[in-house]
Amino acid sequence: MAQSIYEAEFQNYLTRVQQELGNVAEGQYGKYNGRLVQRLSYEDFLGKWEHYSELRKAYVDTLNKGDTVNDAIVQMVDEHAAELLIPSVLSTLFKTGETL
Repeated sequence: MAQSIYEAEFQNYLTRVQQELGNVAEGQYGKYNGRLVQRLSYEDFLGKWEHYSELRKAYVDTLNKGDTVNDAIVQMVDEHAAELLIPSVLSTLFKTGETL
């Protein structure tokens, strides 16, 4: 049976947890890029991942339209990314070559 996108993203998250936080138990905290982040359960991860995905899409769409973006928006997207142990949105966009 094929893995759902959610299961695949959660597995990617668990890999990042191991790489960035080490052996941190579910519900416990570790430090990532100067922030305390909690290791999430699958259920908690799903909500945060969906919210981050929506925010990131809106952010990229805004940039693609040529609209300006308030620094607070960038900070909000980056805060949500940090909860999922994802690098900042700007560094991710430039590394992947995603259209701006």
